[in-house]
Amino acid sequence: MKKIQLKSRKNLFAHFVGVDEFNFHLTEQKCDVTRYVVSRPEAAAILLYNRDSNAFVFIRQFRTPVFTKGEDGFIIEIPAGVLEPGEEPLTTIVRETLEETGYSISKPELLYTFYPSPGILNEKMHLYYAEVKNADKIEKGGGLETEKEFLEVIEIPVDQALQMVNNGRIIDAKTMLAVLKFHQSKT
Repeated sequence: MKKIQLKSRKNLFAHFVGVDEFNFHLTEQKCDVTRYVVSRPEAAAILLYNRDSNAFVFIRQFRTPVFTKGEDGFIIEIPAGVLEPGEEPLTTIVRETLEETGYSISKPELLYTFYPSPGILNEKMHLYYAEVKNADKIEKGGGLETEKEFLEVIEIPVDQALQMVNNGRIIDAKTMLAVLKFHQSKT
């Protein structure tokens, strides 16, 4: 017997994200509950390590949710992007890396697949790692004008990035996870 039975699902909003209302019956607790889910496509992100400069390649961009919490909204994070319909995560991360940073990569390594905020969001994130050299920068980067991303590409030395995670200057969870994983693998 199932412990949780889906009674109904109703779409409340559909645009860049979706919002669905789910009604469940919890068999063991003998009660009904309602839960809401924000739906997003899967995404891929990457920690780029520049061997020539011993630094990570990050982007700085404006994030409205951070702004709504009284901060300036500009955060440092690793490159990332949403999977297009039918696209594999590996294809996405190669494309997004070039668009956002200008670096051409090959053979990125998958570190983790995880849910960034499973209490409300159904987005699945694929986290990669790749090493680059200065010669791999073949385009300007900075995102696509058509997407109005306006990204600033920045490099931060490896040790400084760890300090920025530990002192709260890097606040993006996927970036924190990637930096900590890098340092864990080096010790």
